[in-house]
Amino acid sequence: MSSGRVLVVEDEVLIRMLAVDMLLDLGREADEAGTAAEALALLHAPGADYALVLLDLGLPDKRGDDLVREIRQTHASLPLVVASGEDQTEVTARLKDYAPICFLGKPFDLDGLEIAIRTVAPDSP
Repeated sequence: MSSGRVLVVEDEVLIRMLAVDMLLDLGREADEAGTAAEALALLHAPGADYALVLLDLGLPDKRGDDLVREIRQTHASLPLVVASGEDQTEVTARLKDYAPICFLGKPFDLDGLEIAIRTVAPDSP
């Protein structure tokens, strides 16, 4: 059973801090990663137990699409919320094979984040 903890993967510090604050407002705890490498290290750390990952597609060390594929190799059913300023139709088409996944357009607000979480992880604590 997942702890309800969220992994936030975002290279922009202020956006990452805002996302963590929003998650706290939603009653969730979060860990932060500024790169794909940091995210993968946290996901593979002993005892890691995430309810979902909120990730940006524009990371400095790896394309977000590639990170999604890597996450799926070891965490096949972990819900993903992909935050991006890219076109939703295009992103959704590229990542359709990696469900459970939900697109969240940037900039996002608290209500949008909550809806995305409920969409991709309705049973999450």
